[in-house]
Amino acid sequence: MEEFMLSGDIIEQIKDFYHRELTDEQSLLIDKLILNEELKKRYKMNGLCKDCKQPKITGAWCQCKFQQNFKNWTSGNNEIDKLIQKAQLKAKNHKKILEWIEYDRFENVAYLAKGGFGTIYKAIWKIELHTTIDSFNVTFCYGLCRPANVKSSQDEYKKVYGVLPYVAPEVLRGKEYTQESDIYGFGIIAYEVCTGLPPYHDIAHDKILAISICKGLRPKSDYKIPQLILDIIKQCWDADPLKRPKADKLYNLLYELRNDLYGYSEVKKQVEEADKINEKFTSSSLPYNGITLSYTTNPQAVYTSRLLNFKDLPEPKNAVDDKDDDNSFEYSESIEAIDFTKLNLDKNS
Repeated sequence: MEEFMLSGDIIEQIKDFYHRELTDEQSLLIDKLILNEELKKRYKMNGLCKDCKQPKITGAWCQCKFQQNFKNWTSGNNEIDKLIQKAQLKAKNHKKILEWIEYDRFENVAYLAKGGFGTIYKAIWKIELHTTIDSFNVTFCYGLCRPANVKSSQDEYKKVYGVLPYVAPEVLRGKEYTQESDIYGFGIIAYEVCTGLPPYHDIAHDKILAISICKGLRPKSDYKIPQLILDIIKQCWDADPLKRPKADKLYNLLYELRNDLYGYSEVKKQVEEADKINEKFTSSSLPYNGITLSYTTNPQAVYTSRLLNFKDLPEPKNAVDDKDDDNSFEYSESIEAIDFTKLNLDKNS
């Protein structure tokens, strides 16, 4: 994508203007000289950078600060470097910035969880101002949809690739990946983060599971999740894609919950209650080493991306909530209730 820049001649004519207090004459000149609407908007909002003389992308910093530092770091992977660099150049607020952090800048590194794509650790990041950064972690999940080295073609556009537990039921039935199906996958990941257990870790990831997911099966655990958070997760994995929250609404819901944690609120009350329940649960029901739960994974549970070639799957529908247990579900047709002798379960389907 081409990056538009102001020429030296334009910069020379406007360098002494104060962008927040333009005279009528100066404003007319800006409109005449800066033809690119994005650059014009940046200039009027943020002014020129003192270093590179280009309109700043935000009032707090200029993108040139990142660009000048590109040569000083590398992740060791060219594609990841490009992804981070692009995000840095386009970021309009601090929440959009990605940064590669060297391992030696972390303290108290501890194991968090393990999945099909690698192992996740948590740590404290100390910056030069000796300020502890404690924030939400964002994980980019590669391979949930399709192997990176597989190119789509007209002959295979209906083939489904992915990690079965995270794939939306409508996609399993052959429909295309959409933002709604991504929201479904987010809901499954959120449940995994909350419980510390991979989805369906104790059963085989085969056509029986695919059928069950379409019939309303969702991850289940005795680990207590605050109800307000669980309600959001349930919305994300609704069988009807149109009933799942949009990304912006989901962001606002989670942002509000996070803010509510700083005062005495319903969600904070639920979190404290869940912590008490889970403390008893982990000490009596499951092996627990103080950091993570221990569990056994079914040998046929597959957490790597692969072709999911399941045919004749049923129409997706929701299960019936079990009102007596907020974290579990009473399935309208559970795995046990399905007569699999009447289904085509040959290895090629």
